Amino acid sequence: MTKTLRIAHCSDIHLDGDGYHHSLSGDAHSAYRDAFAHALATMQTHKPDLMLLAGDLFDANSASADTIEWSMSILEKQPFPILMIPGNHDCMGGDAIYRRYDFNQIPNVDNLTAEAGEIAYVKNLGAAVWGKGMVDHSPEFDPLGGCPERPDDCDWFLGMGHGIHVPHGAETGRSSPIHMSDIEASTCDYLALGHHHAALELVTDKATAAYSGSPTDGVGRGATYVIIDLAETSEAKVTVHAIGDAA
Repeated sequence: MTKTLRIAHCSDIHLDGDGYHHSLSGDAHSAYRDAFAHALATMQTHKPDLMLLAGDLFDANSASADTIEWSMSILEKQPFPILMIPGNHDCMGGDAIYRRYDFNQIPNVDNLTAEAGEIAYVKNLGAAVWGKGMVDHSPEFDPLGGCPERPDDCDWFLGMGHGIHVPHGAETGRSSPIHMSDIEASTCDYLALGHHHAALELVTDKATAAYSGSPTDGVGRGATYVIIDLAETSEAKVTVHAIGDAA
């Protein structure tokens, strides 16, 4: 087993958003790009082994070609593998961005879009990463449904899901529910979650998971991302980092 693994986790960037809900002034499209570029540069300072991007890179599937191509370019420039899933804003329904643009052609990117879920391997790290492509953001969509048992051929098993957190004993009729019981039933060493713009650690004696918050939204603790340290001989460490002025 690789003795340690450091993960950068972010989600909910919403490139090409209008900024209406985030009080962004001026050119909102440029503000989102600048904030994401700043977040990536800040995450690089932690020297992560890989990055998990848990949905909503884009605000809508109608994002401009220029923004999509810009995102592909900046992801390719990162000095670590990036594994990503669609979110509810950039889901796989209709004329999806990820049907028109193949992010898997980027050498350091694996975009997990299979509706039933799929695993990508980062072999030099001994890591297996599971995720699934959301087609329809509805109460019937189960973001963690079908997550397999831990593969035999990996040292680290990581998962991603995009949806609303449902605590123990709670119920919801909202779309894409992620129940705490499903989180704790997972065999993943870490579950990277997206959809909540406020960061939320979900660490128990049965599971290690978190919502990273958004690096382009000031809700909760502000613009945030998460760094996770996994080690063979100690408990996982999940740290939420506030970026400050994200732009």
